[in-house]
Amino acid sequence: MVCAVVGWAVCARGQTPPASPPRLARVTSISFEGNKRFPDETLRAEIALSRGDSLDAATLRAAQEAIARRYRQAGYPKVKVELDAETALRTGALRFVIREGEQVRVRKIQFEGNATFPEKELKRLLHTKTAWWIIRTGAFDVEQVEGDVLRVQSFYRDMGFLDAQVRYRTEPTAKGLAVVFVIEEGTRYRIESIAFQGNAAFSDEELLAKMQSRVGEVVRRRRVEQDAQAIQDAYGRRGYIYATVQPVQVFSERPGYVRLTLTIHEGSAYRVGRVVVRGNTRTRDKVARRALNLYPPDDWFDMTEVRAAEQRLQETRVFSSAKIYPVGDAPGRRAVVIDVKEAEKAGDFLFGLGVTSNSGLVGNVVLDLQNFDITDWPRNWSELFKLRSFFGGGQRLRLELQPGTDLSRFRLDFSEPYFRDRPVRLDVSTYLFNRGRDGYMERRAGINVSFGKRFERGAWTGWSGELAFRLEDLSVRDVDLFASSEIRDDEGSNLLASVKVTMVRDRTDNRFLPTRGDRLRFAYEQFGLLGGDHIFGKLTLGYNWYRTLRTDFMDRKTVLQLKAEGGAILGDAPVPERFFAGGTGSIRGFAFRGVGERDGIDDNNIGGDYLVLLGAEYSYPLIGENVRGLLFLDSGIVGSGAWRASLGAGVRFTLDILNGVPIELDLAAPVSRGSGDDVQVFSFLIGGIF
Repeated sequence: MVCAVVGWAVCARGQTPPASPPRLARVTSISFEGNKRFPDETLRAEIALSRGDSLDAATLRAAQEAIARRYRQAGYPKVKVELDAETALRTGALRFVIREGEQVRVRKIQFEGNATFPEKELKRLLHTKTAWWIIRTGAFDVEQVEGDVLRVQSFYRDMGFLDAQVRYRTEPTAKGLAVVFVIEEGTRYRIESIAFQGNAAFSDEELLAKMQSRVGEVVRRRRVEQDAQAIQDAYGRRGYIYATVQPVQVFSERPGYVRLTLTIHEGSAYRVGRVVVRGNTRTRDKVARRALNLYPPDDWFDMTEVRAAEQRLQETRVFSSAKIYPVGDAPGRRAVVIDVKEAEKAGDFLFGLGVTSNSGLVGNVVLDLQNFDITDWPRNWSELFKLRSFFGGGQRLRLELQPGTDLSRFRLDFSEPYFRDRPVRLDVSTYLFNRGRDGYMERRAGINVSFGKRFERGAWTGWSGELAFRLEDLSVRDVDLFASSEIRDDEGSNLLASVKVTMVRDRTDNRFLPTRGDRLRFAYEQFGLLGGDHIFGKLTLGYNWYRTLRTDFMDRKTVLQLKAEGGAILGDAPVPERFFAGGTGSIRGFAFRGVGERDGIDDNNIGGDYLVLLGAEYSYPLIGENVRGLLFLDSGIVGSGAWRASLGAGVRFTLDILNGVPIELDLAAPVSRGSGDDVQVFSFLIGGIF
């Protein structure tokens, strides 16, 4: 009889101790034989085993497969990895014997049966590439090719070829392989009818108006999925938080057509109850709660706003993840749970380097604290140095130093997104700025305080407003001997005090890379209202319009942008506060601030009291997801000068090997210019944070 074990064996007379569980072998050594393509260090990193790790049969098989997979990815489809598992488990000595086989490269990619889409478009779907010099190895990877088969087949089915089948074969070439994708397109289906089932809260007409798909059009799987989501969002905005929409396609008796039915399970509508925050160990509850500032008590639960609030929480960088969901079982009401995970880092210390045709070479050193709390003072020095203070309030403190060849700048920015726990943003900035200008050196030192608010209800819905106060010492110094008299009039220290009102309406689909919508901006700044050495007003207007002209099969967009900007100075402004044009972001083909009124023996650019800029930009995908080309027309006038215009082309891309550093390259030729303008055909921007 075997005795029981409770932490240790407890045996009565006549009982025998249980057999000990088998001990797992541990790694004592790792060696490789036959590996010519990869060094030992590379293969050790692949198997992720080291001396002292425990071993079992599954671990050994996984190690063999990891090595084989690395070889297959490098173009060795016939690689064999052998290992004496019995010896390895007994002694812990791992000896991998590798029979690499011959490396195979893809020299040609072909398609058969592609009557609808050209080979050039289909190749863009593939991850498999042909060998090209030292840029692409062209390694033949079976798993990658099989994945490409699924990608091409999925593309065809999304384009209405619901029966499409894709397979591949290989053919030998003089120096490698040709991969041939064989496509059986089948019939391209259209929508015969659209019907709804289970809808009581919305009529068929209301739901159909929310869809992009139409009767008679080619059935597009992705578009149908978007239609289902649009309908679910409509329900979600009315409190139907558990509503589901399931699209079903049934082949019609009519050849080449399908009947589309959207089955809806509405459920009940719910109102908002209490709000609970979870997962915040150091951050205050209110930092998460205020993301739901559109949720007054008893309001309808809005699932589209839930997703927007999740996005807002993650954009703060205070939280690495955020999920918001309903809980409870009270009739007609659900509590809101905000489940967050705090960001691991309290902030970032970054440095970078940039170079532009506008500002020359500029360094960048940044200390950025994203979850700052100005009220959380340390109780002792230990809390300060261990970063256990000034944390958890959702505020932001940013210290930035930018030394450069043409431009040097220092900034300290503090931001409170909810001033006094209201949806009003407070920003305070202090700064020091030095820049060489045409005929003088410009130095600015000052402070800027602003209050901003986004209007979510009423006549101003969709607008953002800002009220800003600026106090600044503008110093014009090191003036050239023969500089313009207007520059000399401003020489020395100039105290500027202003009040500025800004209104912005942004209806674009993306803040950074818009593809549709528009953005309107109006600002007026009055100097001298609170004192200072100068009294004048500065009015600026800007409008940008975006429209997607085409979306390709990879969901890349060709976008047309039209832009207009205007400004006027009311009164007598110092030269540095006037309007200038030229360079990136203005009129390309001219140097930075190379357009303006001229004066003096040195023909200095003294800017103008009026500005008008008009332009158009046609942006289109070139290579992959990160490279875009553009054609543009820039034009404008500054002050009483001539109308300037330029035509050009450019490219935009990022370098992933440098942490996504953005690069902008433009070539532009002036077609209309004024006397004394500084021309610059090539303009560029290269820079980023590392």
